[in-house]
Amino acid sequence: MRKKNRVLGILGNPLKQSMSPMVHNYWIKLYNLDNYYCKFQLEKIDQIKTAIRALDLQGLNVTIPYKKKIIKHLDKIDKTAKRLQAVNTIFNNKGVLEGYNTDVTGFLLGLKNIKKLNKKKPAIVLGAGGAAESVVYSLYLTGFKNIYITNRTKYKAQMIARKYKEVQAVKWIEYELVNNAGLIVNTTSLGMLGYPALPISLESVKKSTKVYDIVYNPLETKLIKDARKHKLEYVTGLSMFLGQAQESFRIWFNIKPSLSNYLIFKLKKDIKMI
Repeated sequence: MRKKNRVLGILGNPLKQSMSPMVHNYWIKLYNLDNYYCKFQLEKIDQIKTAIRALDLQGLNVTIPYKKKIIKHLDKIDKTAKRLQAVNTIFNNKGVLEGYNTDVTGFLLGLKNIKKLNKKKPAIVLGAGGAAESVVYSLYLTGFKNIYITNRTKYKAQMIARKYKEVQAVKWIEYELVNNAGLIVNTTSLGMLGYPALPISLESVKKSTKVYDIVYNPLETKLIKDARKHKLEYVTGLSMFLGQAQESFRIWFNIKPSLSNYLIFKLKKDIKMI
């Protein structure tokens, strides 16, 4: 039996727009658990290992800018986190701090919603930041053979591409590739609330092209609006966000929480109010 009233939370900076507390506290209440999920917006994490144990936190989600920095403070990390050198979930297992990466699970949940995904056609990954390699690794696991990663700073894209023989780094938004892509994935912050829109045109892409934007705030980015305008099948970032949250919850409680219509409605409503 785990102790009652144990706290969980999200570690990062900034956390103003994080929807994680709403989602996890909804599930905690739904499953009648004696826990609470809150925000830990810290300027530095030098003493985080001591703090987690002293406060007996049950677990944490980890977001920008600590997904890589947290690793040295953990006792062990899972295979996916080791491969990506990024942790977004911590479980305090009787004092042993275990690190996991649930972003891959989250991304794949959204990918499963796409019908007739042609894995023989090129997959274009826009961006080379923290989430990009999770997406590249997910596509690699799914069986894509031609993955192109494009970033404004090409060197960052090359750093990821060199780890996979199926992946090539190319110049920023190369339309010869974009217009023939089977899948276009945005992993950048462009299109996110407070950021400029992603400067890409879908005017000449094939009608079979699928679009996946991992940004979930706003619910409809310019990229998603453009995909709908051109009658392309698309997936919003809400799927990845809920998928990674669902897997984190399973790690902490050994319960796979439901993604009910009510939760999705409530989440969309709260995002619009930010």
